[in-house]
Amino acid sequence: MEFSQRSSVLGIDPKLVLVFDLGPTASIEDFRRADLQIVDSSEKQVVVAFADDPELAAFHERLDSYTAGPPEGQKSEPHASFFDAIDALRPYGPDDRLTPELKEAMSQPLTDRLRLDIECWHPGDNSLAIEWLGEVAAGVEEGGGSVADTLAQHGVGLLLMRAYMPVDRVMELAQIDVIARMDILPSPALPVPVFHSLSVEDLPPVLAPDSDSPIVGIIDSGVASGHQLVGPAVFASDAIGTGLSEDQDEHGHGTMVASLLLHGDVQKVIARGLPTRPLCRIVSARVLDSDNQFPVDDLWERDLAEAVEWCSRHGAKIINLSIGDERSPFAPPRQMSAAAIVDDLARSLGIVTIVPTGNSRPADYLPSVDEAATQTYPVSLYGNGQSGILDPGTSVLSLTVGGVTDAAASGGQSARERLTTLPMGQPGWPSPITRRGLGLGDSVKPEVVEHAGTLGVENGQLVRSDPELGVVGARAEAGALLTWGIGTSYAAPLVSRVAAAVVARFPDFRPELVRALVLLSSDRVDFAENFEGKPADRARAELSLLGHGRPSIARAIESTSHRTILVANDEIPINGVHVFEIPVASTFFGRGGQRGIDISLAFSPPTRVRRLDYMASKMEFHLVRGLPVEGVVEVFSKIQGMDLEDASDDDDTPPTPSQLGRHIIQLEPSTKARSRGANQLGRKKFGQRLDPDLDTPMFLVVRNVNRWDVEGNFQPYSLAIALWRDEQHAELHSELAAQLEAVIELPVEIEIEF
Repeated sequence: MEFSQRSSVLGIDPKLVLVFDLGPTASIEDFRRADLQIVDSSEKQVVVAFADDPELAAFHERLDSYTAGPPEGQKSEPHASFFDAIDALRPYGPDDRLTPELKEAMSQPLTDRLRLDIECWHPGDNSLAIEWLGEVAAGVEEGGGSVADTLAQHGVGLLLMRAYMPVDRVMELAQIDVIARMDILPSPALPVPVFHSLSVEDLPPVLAPDSDSPIVGIIDSGVASGHQLVGPAVFASDAIGTGLSEDQDEHGHGTMVASLLLHGDVQKVIARGLPTRPLCRIVSARVLDSDNQFPVDDLWERDLAEAVEWCSRHGAKIINLSIGDERSPFAPPRQMSAAAIVDDLARSLGIVTIVPTGNSRPADYLPSVDEAATQTYPVSLYGNGQSGILDPGTSVLSLTVGGVTDAAASGGQSARERLTTLPMGQPGWPSPITRRGLGLGDSVKPEVVEHAGTLGVENGQLVRSDPELGVVGARAEAGALLTWGIGTSYAAPLVSRVAAAVVARFPDFRPELVRALVLLSSDRVDFAENFEGKPADRARAELSLLGHGRPSIARAIESTSHRTILVANDEIPINGVHVFEIPVASTFFGRGGQRGIDISLAFSPPTRVRRLDYMASKMEFHLVRGLPVEGVVEVFSKIQGMDLEDASDDDDTPPTPSQLGRHIIQLEPSTKARSRGANQLGRKKFGQRLDPDLDTPMFLVVRNVNRWDVEGNFQPYSLAIALWRDEQHAELHSELAAQLEAVIELPVEIEIEF
C-alpha cells in the first residue's frame, strides 16, 4: 500500500504531460482546485502531469460537462472560470523541454558544444527510472555527446544527468519524451587539461600599461613580479614592516589579487589568446608574511598606515586592501581602529580605498551542512551575530565589497564531474563566505558585491577543492601558472578594476566622484524575496548582504543612447542646502515601458574614532517634483540643521515640511537608510509615464547636517546621476546632450546658506 501511494505521487507518464496555454484571466489556484498535478508554471503556461488514465478521464468528464452548456436553472457552465481561462491545450513537446537560456545559447553562432543539465520524469518505478536514464544516455552518445554523471534520488522522484552535447543535435535529444527539462550550464573558459597544465607559451602576450595609466596600490602579501600575467604592470614594490625584507610574494594571495585587478576574468583573457594591455599600473606594498599574516611584532594598524602612505607617494589614486582582522568582527556602536586609520588617510591623501567585508566560515553559522543548506544558508548568515564585517571593512569612506557566487554547477574543471556536489547558492546569491552588514551607525555596508566564489556540499561535507566553485587567478608558487580560491579578498580587486577604469577615462575626477560613479554602475541583485518579514525587514537583509549590487566598467564610464550620466562636484556649507534642476527627457512622458533615475552621492567628512558621532557631518538628498524652485527653497529653509533621522524607514518625506506630500519622489533605499553613510545611492523606477504637470520641474535637494564640524567650514562632495529608459522606447541621451555637455555636468541651481 505504501509503494502504491508513492507511485501515484511520483509516477509520471510522459505521454500524459500536457501544456495549458493560458489567457489573461487564468489563476494557478483554479488548477489546484481541479486536483491536477502541476509540475511547472509561468504567467502564460501551466504544465500538468496526469498520473494515470482515470485521472485524465476525470478531466474529460469536467470538459464534457462544460461543453454541454449550462444545466437547467443555472446561468453558466460547470467549471466555466477554469476552462474560460485556457486558450489552448497541447502535449508537452521538445520545445517545452528547453529553457529560454538554452534556446538563447543555441542561437549563438560560435557555439558548438554545450554543457547541459537534463532532468527526466520519474515513473515511480525505480527500475524503470534507471532504464529511462539509460535511454537518455544512449541518445546523448548517439548524437555525438558524452555523459559526465547521472543521479537518481528515487525518494524525491529526481532523475538528473550532466552531459556535453553538440549544439546541432540538442533538438534531436529533446525528442525523447522521458526528458522533462534541459538547461544550459556555463562551461569553464579553460578545459580541464589546459587549466591544470598551462605553460608560459599558452599565455597571451601581456603588454605594458600606458605610461599615463592610473596607478593602483595593492597592500597585501606582495606580488610575484616575474609572473607573465602580472609583471609588465608592476611599477614599484616594497616590503613594509618588521621582518619583511623581501618585496616578492611568498604566499600567493597578493599575486592572485593583482591578476584579478589587471585582467578581471583571467580565464577568459587566456582563452581569447589575444595580446592584452592592463588598464592600470600597480604598486605593491607587502605587509603580510609567508603565512598571509601581519608580522607578530608589529602593530598591524601602523604597518597598514605606512603602506597606504607609501602607495600614495608612488602615485596611487586607488588602493586595494584585500586584508582584514578576523579576530574582531564589527560590533556596534564604535568604529574599529584600522577602519579609522583608512578613513583619515583616504581623506587627507585624496585616494579611493577599496576593502572587502572579510570572510566568514559557514560551519560557524550553519545549524547543519546538508543539501537544504545550499538554499537556506543566506538566512542563517544574516541572522548570525558573529558574521559582522571585519576591520577595516567598516571604513565609511571606503567602498566595501561583499561576495556573490557565479557558480551554477561544480566539477567542470575536475577530473571527475559529479552531480552529487551541489554548489551553495545560485548565480548572483551572496557567497556563503561573505560577511553581512550593516556598518557603522547602520550605514549601508557592503556598498557593492563581486564574484567571491562559493563552496559545495557533498555527503554532509563542505567542498572547497573545485576551481569551478572558486575564483581563478595567477599563481605565485612554482609548478603551475593558475590557482583558485574563495573569498571576498578576491571580490575587492574586481571593484578596484572598475574604479581604475573610471580614473583611466576621467583622470581629473576627484576621489568622491570616482566612488559615486562606481556606486552608480551597480546592478541591483533582487534577493529580498528570500527573507520573511515586513518589506522593510527584507530590504534591510538584502542591503546587509548585497549592498546596492554589482558594479560594471561600462555602466561606470559610459552614457548610452538610453542611459545618460550627469555629474556634479561642489562643496556645501555646513548646514547648507544645494538645489539642482534635473532635466527630464520627453521620452519619460511616453506610454509604455520602464524609465527611472539613479542618484549617487559621495563625500569625505572629517572623522574621529572616539566620538560616537564618527562623521563630522551628515549629507542627504531628496528628489522633488512639480514645485517651483522658490517653493523648494521655502520648504527646506525651514529645516535648518535638522537631522531627519527620526523619519520612518519607509518614508522619504522630511518630518517637518509635510506640505511637500506627493512632490517628494520616494527613492529606494529610504533617506534614513542611505544618509547614514558617506557613499549613498538612491533609485526610482517609474512603471508609468510621467505627468508633465506633476513631474516637472524636477529638483535634487542636497543637504548637509552638522554634528561636530566647525561652523563656517565647507564640505566637498560629488554627485552622479543616471537617467534611463528601456531600449524598446525613444532614446534620451541626444536630447539631454543638446541641452548640456556629456559627461554632463550639473550646475547648482541655488545655494542656501544659514
